[in-house]
Amino acid sequence: MKFLSMSSLFIFVVVAFNFVFAQNNVPPSNTCLQEFTKLNSSSDLNNCASFVKLMPLHGATMQNSTSIYDSYCSAPKCSDSVTTADANELKTQCQPELAAKDTFFTYLKTVLVFNSPLRDSLCFKNSSGSYCGLVEDTAVTLNYILGLNSTQPNLNCSNCNKAILNTFMNYIKQHPETQADLPVDQSSIQTIASKCGNSFLDGTVPDTTKKSSGNSMHALSSIGFMKTIIAASFIILIVYAI
Repeated sequence: MKFLSMSSLFIFVVVAFNFVFAQNNVPPSNTCLQEFTKLNSSSDLNNCASFVKLMPLHGATMQNSTSIYDSYCSAPKCSDSVTTADANELKTQCQPELAAKDTFFTYLKTVLVFNSPLRDSLCFKNSSGSYCGLVEDTAVTLNYILGLNSTQPNLNCSNCNKAILNTFMNYIKQHPETQADLPVDQSSIQTIASKCGNSFLDGTVPDTTKKSSGNSMHALSSIGFMKTIIAASFIILIVYAI
């Protein structure tokens, strides 16, 4: 086993270690770890807007997070055929982990299956030029859709949230085979959107989003859980896989 330098990652990795293994008592199988390593080193995923480009979010400041989003959102969109094939392979190689509802690998599967609407949702901007994914109330919405938070959010009726919810719902309608991989029921999405009126889930994605009432100053704390999963967990597993 090779050892990574821990000088710059020590605190970050310890936090990730505690979170990942608090959620998962059984270490993942070698087969599943090898599949993750393969995904992480995939030239396709490294050259498009995939989870790999979000890994630098660990320990990021707001300014750095914006730069990371700039890089992520300017990258070519991943091909659906690539991410679908990767998700299917993950389902095969990590079947025991997914059957046991392993937190990390379940989330990784979700990110691959819904890479297209996730990429669009993270890259929408409000009228102030802030990424919707870095605005507090929309980050909460994404965490709920992706299964990171089981508590239904008190939805802010912003155009960021309208764009995100309609993007996911439109994608599911176009790809009905993905419904089984959605962590939440579509009916629950309709429920949280009901407070915003019937037209909120009309399939329309605003071209220009209005300023959300969410304060982007608190975005890093609101998406800390997401950052831990999509970045810190990956580094922990790389340490075990190498």
